[in-house]
Amino acid sequence: MEKPQLPAARRFVDEIRALYAQDLDPDILWSKIKDAMGPLLTDPDLKESSKTWPLTVEGAPKVKNLLFYEDPDYGFVFNATVRKANSVTSVHDHGDVWTLYGLIEGHETMYRYERSDDAPRDIGPAKLKQVGRHNIGPGDVDSVPPGNIHQEHGGPENSMAFIVRAQKAGTFKQRTYNQETGEVKLNDGPTLIPHELR
Repeated sequence: MEKPQLPAARRFVDEIRALYAQDLDPDILWSKIKDAMGPLLTDPDLKESSKTWPLTVEGAPKVKNLLFYEDPDYGFVFNATVRKANSVTSVHDHGDVWTLYGLIEGHETMYRYERSDDAPRDIGPAKLKQVGRHNIGPGDVDSVPPGNIHQEHGGPENSMAFIVRAQKAGTFKQRTYNQETGEVKLNDGPTLIPHELR
């Protein structure tokens, strides 16, 4: 897949590739990628481009992501999502894959959960307890480590987010959690829509 045409996104690809080449511990690697993501989110050209992105989330469980780039050597991807105002996602994880979720526009509240049961990871029933909640706005990056269970609540306006994942959705299994029944469902994550970032 070709690098994005948007200059700030091309620079971000090069920064991430340089970090991967250092063979860093994953926690350090993704902390550094998060730091490098800040300037991209405030880039005027990215903000202008995001105004043309189609709506990808109208509500759970119908979730799509734009796919801008997949790195041929390291496998990381650039995605984006445009959420309808007041959207609430399912409670879910991203499998064993790192994800960085950076807001360009809008506001969201991120809920964090942990399992408090001994049931098999992929089967359940899962008992979840809320362990955190924080708000993010334009320029903020929410870091989601592997296996982290979370849920996003959209604000009163549409929100646009740029996403960096360690792997492309569909190449690994994710889980959704039913808080009432404890049911755990495996899935392939969001449907991907190839989209040029220019």
